[in-house]
Amino acid sequence: MTLTMRDLTVSYGARPAVDRVDLDVAEGEIVALVGESGCGKTSLARALLGLLPRNAVVTGSALLAGEELAGRRDWAGVRGKRIAIVPQGAMTGLSPVHRVGRQLTEMLTLHKGTATPADLLDRVGLPASMLKCYPHELSGGQRQRVAIALSLAGEPRLLVADEPTTGLDAISQRHVLSLLASLNISLLIVSHDLTGLLPHAHRIAVMYAGRLAEVTPSARLLHRQDKTHPYTNGLLTATPAPDRDVPWGSIPGQAPALDHTLTGCRFAPRCPLTTSRCVDEEPGLMPYGESHVACHRHDEDALPTYPTVPRADCAPQNIAVRATGLRHTFRSRARTTTALADVDLTIGAGEIHGLVGESGSGKSTLARVLLGLIRPAAGRVEIAGQELTAQRGKALRLLQQKIGFIHQDPYDSLHPGMRVGDLVAEPLAVSKTPAAERGDRVHRALRSAGLPDTPDFLRRHPGQLSGGQRQRVSIARALTGDPVLLIADEATSMLDVSTRAGIATTLRTLAAERGLAVLFVTHDLGEAIQSCDRITVLRHGTVVEHGTCADVAGSATDPYTRQLLQAAKG
Repeated sequence: MTLTMRDLTVSYGARPAVDRVDLDVAEGEIVALVGESGCGKTSLARALLGLLPRNAVVTGSALLAGEELAGRRDWAGVRGKRIAIVPQGAMTGLSPVHRVGRQLTEMLTLHKGTATPADLLDRVGLPASMLKCYPHELSGGQRQRVAIALSLAGEPRLLVADEPTTGLDAISQRHVLSLLASLNISLLIVSHDLTGLLPHAHRIAVMYAGRLAEVTPSARLLHRQDKTHPYTNGLLTATPAPDRDVPWGSIPGQAPALDHTLTGCRFAPRCPLTTSRCVDEEPGLMPYGESHVACHRHDEDALPTYPTVPRADCAPQNIAVRATGLRHTFRSRARTTTALADVDLTIGAGEIHGLVGESGSGKSTLARVLLGLIRPAAGRVEIAGQELTAQRGKALRLLQQKIGFIHQDPYDSLHPGMRVGDLVAEPLAVSKTPAAERGDRVHRALRSAGLPDTPDFLRRHPGQLSGGQRQRVSIARALTGDPVLLIADEATSMLDVSTRAGIATTLRTLAAERGLAVLFVTHDLGEAIQSCDRITVLRHGTVVEHGTCADVAGSATDPYTRQLLQAAKG
């Protein structure tokens, strides 16, 4: 056995973030540790590498080939050599000022590796010519491969990959996971993406509120064999499939805070199958076939049901947004890049229109053109019958007030020192809305975004909110100006799968009730098929596919779109 964890506990202060975990990783085995943000999976992974903050206390045992890792103080010759990590966010894990070759050479020297930099790149499927590249010259998928190559420099027995596919498009995600699976070493992959890991992992360990809810062979989940823990079932339901016949669900509520004593099953407040026993008595991991499940009702026939995203299949009548012949290029000393090439787009009132493509496809450039932040080299944009591209100065600013924008990252887009009420009211102050009107519009926006408008909630800071609540605050901010167009820029990509469907449901309700035109920008074709009415697929600034969700899912004509569909299916 490569790694053996017994009663592994990580505490910050009085309460454990990781609570008495037992888990093994065999020689050459791939184990995926999945769960929502805050469940403890990253704390567990970092405990194995001695990368926890000083206030963390580690107890229990974690043996790596018989050598104790838990609470270890001397990591020389262990971290990087016997156990290594692929950090989350390849761009932050690489030095932006050094070439790839230099970074690989430094890592090989540090860990006395026997390979050459070219050997490491070859192992991750990259050409030796990339040794001369800087990280910013590589795609997201290529940067992640370089990060994996760095982690292999010391020839470790165990590799811990922390969210290795976050921020990558579906095709790059699939390639990175396939690469990890081909390395033939023991792997612990930490991720919130359950379904994406099923074809690549041998076993799945599902974590909830610091405890393991289930440990099971991945094939059992992949083929939906037998019953699973209600939480595992919820995660599977909450992952959008590129098929309109498969419902997309969400898990209501949120995981409990770990700063107070928990009794009973930790998932009970959110579980559709909860009984009085679940509330009073905490279940332990019990054998169930080839699996271990922590559920009092694991041997019953009852199946949990979760709320699903409503479908509208809107056929746009009144066109709210029309873009025709958009062209734009970016020039540098070295080259000229075509960001948009004769792009046409229409969005009807009440329609959710998906804009899908990989990084660098032109999605963000098109969104910025529609926001009036970039003036295109050619073409025109009309918002509610007014030509945006012809406006200047005050006239442009007035028209921009009819456009709402939801940022990708709810953790960075909200000022941490401001309260919810002030954050939502800020656009009204900028537009000089009379003070007497602001309070009512803030309350209406919060209710429309699915949030309470109580005095207590208005006084909260972003740090007191979950990721889903923060994104709903961003939605409320975007609604205060009564927009005609709402642009959601990767608005769910930073959220847990259990939260995404709830945000999509809110956008669907807003489109229907307010007649909003919504542009849903995403790299996830499965999510677009589930939540939108029509889809436009961009590649290298060109529209390669356009149609209803049903048409794109069932009869896509472009090879790239078919690639995205295949990647979304896993």
